[in-house]
Order: sequence, then C-alpha cells, then structure tokens
Amino acid sequence: MHPLYLLIPTFFILLFIFPIVFQIKATFNLASKSGVFAIFLFKIKLLYYMYEIKGRTIILKNQKETKETEISLDNNDLLFVEFLFAQIKDKTRLKHLYVFYNLGAGDAYLTAMLGGLLNIAVLTFFTTLKSKKTTASLGVYDTISYNKNLFEIAIKTKISISFFEFVYSLFNSTILTWKAKAKTKNA
Repeated sequence: MHPLYLLIPTFFILLFIFPIVFQIKATFNLASKSGVFAIFLFKIKLLYYMYEIKGRTIILKNQKETKETEISLDNNDLLFVEFLFAQIKDKTRLKHLYVFYNLGAGDAYLTAMLGGLLNIAVLTFFTTLKSKKTTASLGVYDTISYNKNLFEIAIKTKISISFFEFVYSLFNSTILTWKAKAKTKNA
C-alpha cells in the first residue's frame, strides 16, 4: 500500500502545472465616462467594481456602493501594476476575446460610417492579436442604434496562466517596484 502523504506533494505539483483560468469582463459608457470591471477565477467572482473617470482620477465603487476608492493616475501607486502587467503579458494564454458595442449618433448615415470605422479598427486590432496569439478565439458583436445618441462598449475575455508563473511574476514585480521606489528616493 502506498503512503497517503505522497498526495500532498502531488497536489502541489498539479497546482503548479495546470493553468489558472481568469475571466475578465469590462464595460465602458463614453457618455457618462463610467463602467463596470469584474474578474472571475474559475467562475467565482474575485473583483467587481463600478468605476467613473473624472479628469486624471478613477473613482471605484464596490458592488454594493458602500466603499469608494480614488486612484490618481499621476502618482507612483500604479507602478506595481505596470511591472506586473509587463511580467505577465508574455506568460498568459488568451483563450477568447469578444468585443460588444452599441453605437448611435442620431443620424443614420453618420452612425453607419462610424460603425464601419469602429468595426475596421477592432478587426485590425484582432488581426494583429491573432498573429501573436494564434489559438485565441476572437469576435465582434455590434448593435447599431440609428436614432439614438450613445456609445457603449463591453469586452469579455478569458485568459489562463499557470500558478507558478503568476506567483513568480508577483514576486518579481514586487522586487522591481521596491527597486524603483528606492531609486526615486535616492535621486
């Protein structure tokens, strides 16, 4: 009979090998400069924020709108996020990316032209992305409202990264952030 304590290292080895699947959903309304941002891990909600952009400040509200946080884009608070994104960018695998938008300019001709231009821009971006991430499933879903003035966009994506690569990127980003902050203090 095999000892059961070997299940523990087997569990951790499997945890490091198998990818972690994140699902990211984001919406943005250009008229009100607000939207929703959500991150799911294995279909379990990790983050859900409603946000509003005011100048160079982003105001985040949680799902129940009880807590409000302001993020300024001018300070070094986003340095860790920049380093983490740079570390994770090449280690992630894009499963799918879908863009949904609702467009209306009040005039049918102008709306059709803007819709075509936006569709070409998104498809050009998808062509560039498909050359780098060949296994990704990409899609555009557009709704044109000819008699309304509106612009809403939503993005749904699913990415995966192995647990080991994610933890390594977190540690490396933390170290790079400490070094950058120490360098700015000394300068």
